[in-house]
Amino acid sequence: MSERRSYFRIDESIALEFKEVEEITANTAAAELQFPNTASLKLFAELRKIDNDNAHLFHQIKDTSRALGEYLHNLNRKIDIISQQLMADSKPLPPSKTIKQVNLSEGGIAFGSSRALEPNGFIALRLIFLPSNAGMVLFAKIIRCEPSNTGEYQIAAKFHRVSDSQQQLIGQQIMRAQMAERRKSQQYLQ
Repeated sequence: MSERRSYFRIDESIALEFKEVEEITANTAAAELQFPNTASLKLFAELRKIDNDNAHLFHQIKDTSRALGEYLHNLNRKIDIISQQLMADSKPLPPSKTIKQVNLSEGGIAFGSSRALEPNGFIALRLIFLPSNAGMVLFAKIIRCEPSNTGEYQIAAKFHRVSDSQQQLIGQQIMRAQMAERRKSQQYLQ
């Protein structure tokens, strides 16, 4: 079981911002309402969802017409570049001091905080994965808050009311990070 858990868990540097919220807010409100300037994150997430929804069609087209498949692939790349530029221009990233080393899984996140958070309390999180600027805003329930030897508190939180598209994005980020780590270790061995 622990091997499976570590397979779906990564240590990664991401831009992270959080704020405490009431339980009723976490249960009923839209997480995006907790942070200003999240429209670009929502747009980026929606574009990713469209890509995921159409992936099977893209592969069918590519199988029947290689040229059309390449053309559509290039159009997708152009849209990705434009959306990434929109993300950069709209300044959705919190200040660089909020780039943190986190432990991320499909079910939750662990990170360091300068302040203690109450176990069983709720937070709204803004996560922006680097360098892609893909991000999301979601709620989480605090599972654990323990002082660490660095003077910070180690917070463990379970994601709350996660949508399918958010779950897919988290899974994709974990897979990308794991593939990058494998490539890095293979290069090191060569």
